[in-house]
Amino acid sequence: MRIGCLLKATKYQLLGTSFTVMFLGVAVAAMTLWISCSDEFIVIRSITIETNRYARLHDLAAYSGLSTSVFLALLGIICLIGIIKESEYLLSVVLFCFALLFCGVVQMMYWRSTYKQLVENAVKDVYDFLYDDFTRNSSDHSKQDLIAIHSTFLCCGKNSTFSHYNPVENETCFAEGPPLKDCLQAVEDQITGLMAIVEALMVLLGIVTVYGMILAAFLCFAGCLTVSWHTKGKYKVANSSEH
Repeated sequence: MRIGCLLKATKYQLLGTSFTVMFLGVAVAAMTLWISCSDEFIVIRSITIETNRYARLHDLAAYSGLSTSVFLALLGIICLIGIIKESEYLLSVVLFCFALLFCGVVQMMYWRSTYKQLVENAVKDVYDFLYDDFTRNSSDHSKQDLIAIHSTFLCCGKNSTFSHYNPVENETCFAEGPPLKDCLQAVEDQITGLMAIVEALMVLLGIVTVYGMILAAFLCFAGCLTVSWHTKGKYKVANSSEH
């Protein structure tokens, strides 16, 4: 009786975990689409220069995020079906997927610290190239790109006050209103805010992954050791003696 109650409680907890995993899949997909469609990141992505490393990083992040969201959705669905059918095979697959996901979360946590600096440097390199190109050559193409960046990030040049502006800022910034933020600082703040959201999602995903892995492992091993796990839908008709 105690084993049966424990199995039932574990199944309900794993059921809740499966819905949480599917919700996290939706959250990862929403965050990926937000990054892909955000004006701040699109304006950098669309700059066509040979030194624009951010374009490749942007595409890599989009493909990785969508792939992760699909994996989470499928994991949640398989987990849900395995619980309903009480299938040891499906729960073994769920356990393997949770273990694989845990390794992926650990890898993503490691890459988060280095990826943040890599993205910052890539965006700053693009801005520095445009800034220097317009300073030396007064290129119309660089001017239009700088205007787009300044209006999107609500920043202006590499200076924090209008008093230090040079001709680059005077021709590509809108000087109306309060002083605007330094563009390199604006880029750093934008990416820091994004990485904070990514880190929160990864921490939550890591907790859910470990918890789901423990529950799935318990059900897999308990199913092999108990008879009641295999009795769903099986009934015996008892013979009654006539008096």
